[in-house]
Amino acid sequence: MWFVSRRRYEEALATADRLRDERDKARAQRSEFRTAAVTAGRQLAEADATNRRLDGRVLELGRRISALTEADPEYLAELEQELAAEKRRADQLQTRLDDAVGLGADRIADSGPWQPARTSTKGATS
Repeated sequence: MWFVSRRRYEEALATADRLRDERDKARAQRSEFRTAAVTAGRQLAEADATNRRLDGRVLELGRRISALTEADPEYLAELEQELAAEKRRADQLQTRLDDAVGLGADRIADSGPWQPARTSTKGATS
């Protein structure tokens, strides 16, 4: 039969409580990360769909401009303004998409601090 002193019992109980708290915090953090990932994925899908739609619109306006190049100079000027506005919007959305996926101007330069270096096992002899 094993006897445990009261002090060791209380230490074990305190350790178990601490571990439970750490586990609960880790679960909450994991839940927050999952929610953020789902939200980011949805936002990226929406931005991509909008970008594709605007790209099609820009192509359509380009075709209309080329067809009306000689027909009506005032209408041509109006279409060129619309095209320029759509291109600016598409560029802004592309910039937002690039920023969302980490391709923006402030992208990470070096992933070394959190990503361990891989050692190749090819060619290694035992």
